[in-house]
Amino acid sequence: MSITNPRVIDIWATPKREPDSVILIITDHLEWGGKAEQGEHLLMLQEKINTYIAFIESGEIYSEIPGAYGKYPIIRVLGLYELPEQAECFMGRVTETLNEVGIGFEFELKADESIRSL
Repeated sequence: MSITNPRVIDIWATPKREPDSVILIITDHLEWGGKAEQGEHLLMLQEKINTYIAFIESGEIYSEIPGAYGKYPIIRVLGLYELPEQAECFMGRVTETLNEVGIGFEFELKADESIRSL
């Protein structure tokens, strides 16, 4: 389960500190590298995000996640490496677009190595 498997929802949670939300987590353990690698990385991330959007918009979220109905869906990318400028711009556009259709989107930098094992 990670960004490298675009057809799978990596992790989902309904955290107690965010009781009105259901969090769908994308784990991203890949380095960003140079411009060419960044483009490939962004394409992989876009494909994974599209899978999550389809999961939400199709209603599958409600049949697969108990108690998800009526909760605000948030897609959260857990990244192991800081975003380069190109990725920050991409994340900003995704955030704006998804907010317009009622889906939250966030990037969280994970400082520890635990994400590598996911």
